[in-house]
Amino acid sequence: MNSTDIFVADGRLRPLWRFFLSVMLFFAVLVFTGATLRTMFLIVKVHPSVYVAAFWQSLVGLAAMIAAFKLMTAVFDGRPLGSMGLAFHPRWGRELGHGLTVGAAMLSVTVMLEWACGFAHFTFTLHPVLRAGSFTFVLLALAATFEEVAFRGYPFQRLAESITPAGAIAATSALFGVAHLGNPHSTWISTLNTALVGIPFCIAYLRTRALWMPIGMHFIWNFLMGFFLGLPVSGVIFPSSILTARVQGPIWLTGGPYGPEGGLLAMGAILAGIAYLSYAKSIYTTEEMKALLSAPATSSWPDPPITIFSAPPGEEAKRD
Repeated sequence: MNSTDIFVADGRLRPLWRFFLSVMLFFAVLVFTGATLRTMFLIVKVHPSVYVAAFWQSLVGLAAMIAAFKLMTAVFDGRPLGSMGLAFHPRWGRELGHGLTVGAAMLSVTVMLEWACGFAHFTFTLHPVLRAGSFTFVLLALAATFEEVAFRGYPFQRLAESITPAGAIAATSALFGVAHLGNPHSTWISTLNTALVGIPFCIAYLRTRALWMPIGMHFIWNFLMGFFLGLPVSGVIFPSSILTARVQGPIWLTGGPYGPEGGLLAMGAILAGIAYLSYAKSIYTTEEMKALLSAPATSSWPDPPITIFSAPPGEEAKRD
């Protein structure tokens, strides 16, 4: 093998190097958008709240990151941006709804366990929450999409192509947990659970080859937890919610001020979600996504795409 073979295969940059390049672009986007927003706030003499700042960081960061990954898919992969998992194929709405359902079920199991054990109590708030709820909805939708594009998007996909999907799941889920270490009230259990919850998000992508299911799961978990139940979201408490939560009991079980995902009770719900997403027959890659993932003749990408799952016999006939 000569030096060129280390970087190039079949006339294209190897997936592992595309992964490293996309990670560099991701951090460049974070630095650039952060510096740009801070400069703009100084120019207009605005001192936004942490929530408003997070909104603009998510919005501008997501737009810049999608632009960067669009460039990479076009230049290095010879595919449209939709191949990264954001294509509006015929089942995208159903996949998004499926993700919302699964995410809501996982959170409901966790909260019901806390309530049944007498650790969590909820009361209705009296102040109006419609305006705050609309802002929280948009903020968390942007944040969930941003994180899924970052952690289950182009970098993850190229890493899965390089070191196998299982290796990519382990690496990116660990990074997902580490990325939340700076959140308020984080603990080793919250870091472990945050890393663990990255696994069902990865599985949802791998089985559909689209990001709609993980985006739906990610968003609804945070939105129901923060706005509807009034619980902390990864250590962050939103100023308005439909319910007011009062949580007591061991922090290692309930998560305490970090939120449910910081306690061991959430681990069971996450593991149940992993089992469901791994074997549910209603989750599969559509023909449209397979077509988007079909590469030019010079590509080494296999057909069908790499997956850690195989369809059970006879499943094709059952698909709608």
